[in-house]
Amino acid sequence: MKKILLIGLVAAFCLCGHSRAQNQNSAADLMKQAQENLDKHSYITARYLFLQAYNAFVAEGDYAQAVVCGVNACALYHRENYYKESFEVLTRADQMVSEGEKKSGKQMPALRYPIIKERMRMYLNMGKTGNAKTQLDQLEDVSKKADSDSLKTDLLYTQAAYFYTLRQNDKGDATIRQLIEESNRQQAAEAQSKYDTLKQQYDTSLQTIEEKDSSLFAKQYFIVSLGILSVILAAALVGVAVILLRFFVLSRKQKKAIALANEHNELKTQFIQNISAQMEPTLATLDDRQPGVQALRGFAQHIQELSDLEQSLSEPYEAEEKNVSTFCEGLMEKIQKANQKDLALSVNAPKLNVKICPEQLEYILLHLLENAVRYTSDGGKVTLDFKKRGAHTHQFIVTDTGCGISEEQRAKLFKPFSEIKDLTQGDGLGLPICSLMAIRMNGSLTLDEGYTKGARFILELHA
Repeated sequence: MKKILLIGLVAAFCLCGHSRAQNQNSAADLMKQAQENLDKHSYITARYLFLQAYNAFVAEGDYAQAVVCGVNACALYHRENYYKESFEVLTRADQMVSEGEKKSGKQMPALRYPIIKERMRMYLNMGKTGNAKTQLDQLEDVSKKADSDSLKTDLLYTQAAYFYTLRQNDKGDATIRQLIEESNRQQAAEAQSKYDTLKQQYDTSLQTIEEKDSSLFAKQYFIVSLGILSVILAAALVGVAVILLRFFVLSRKQKKAIALANEHNELKTQFIQNISAQMEPTLATLDDRQPGVQALRGFAQHIQELSDLEQSLSEPYEAEEKNVSTFCEGLMEKIQKANQKDLALSVNAPKLNVKICPEQLEYILLHLLENAVRYTSDGGKVTLDFKKRGAHTHQFIVTDTGCGISEEQRAKLFKPFSEIKDLTQGDGLGLPICSLMAIRMNGSLTLDEGYTKGARFILELHA
């Protein structure tokens, strides 16, 4: 009877141990299954499994693996333009890292790095270059805190891709050169470290030899040590040369890939311009008094403007000094003349001279003000404000008390051709054109999502 009872206890102990092992491996298994589904292009299943693995790793306190799973799930979300869900995943990941820092009493910048990088990629995809630049600055800050050579290298790759995406090729090339210099510095530092270690070993060996008598054995030992040192140094130099060669080959491939992407963008732009040009002869045969014909003409003109801007983002406009108060008052007078509603229109701008690109700035602000008047009911208010944000930074802010902009519309507000609509009701290209103009003026156009009493657009320019 005692023997049977002992066997039962041993079996129960083994079952408990087996169950515990299954729980410990569940997070790793989920992550493996998610990666397998991702390799098979089963994106929805992979996204679900990455989220499950994320929750399991959080429960186990494995924050590093949890961040990897969370970032992968986020990438699969915004691959299908589910930006709201993507930002929620990254917010949860940020909170998780903060809790980990609080428990450990240590900062975890290396874990924050991939979260910020993914958020920056999404803002770039959404066309929010100002927000993307903010994330890039944060990325640089956490990279410095992490003090990791691999993160420094990745940061330079990320900065180069950011500049090339915005057609700032000069800055992109400068970053690539900095990347090459940083890689050379790291390789040289590693080689120097190896040399110093070997030199120290050599000095120790030499001191040992000097402490002994000058026998033949001591001389032979010295020669052998010197030979080994030479072989190791030669091997180290060969290794450094191989690593540098591989790096240059990789950099060349990446530059070719970037050049190919730029070529595709140019072909796309040329294609759109050809469509616009082919529409013109047909439109010339139609009655310009028809609303549909007028809408098509405006659409063709906007397509041409959009294509021209995409090709010339790196070419700055000519700036001139203007009195900002007089400039803003003149714009509001134009809006007041065309306004048929009972609205309160006001300007808050100091009598200050600043350097601006008047023609392009007028285009953007008139478009924003016309939209504000259109979507604000009688009795509402439309305001144009100017604010100085630093020695070389200022903002033009257009605020209204209208119907506001829905969550769904915000994600595609600055994206051209994001929806199919009746062209007589507008082609939706006005804000994308204004956003590209702002970039060309070394600035950004964004929607203030924290403002809830209508809509507020912020045009920030850097002198």
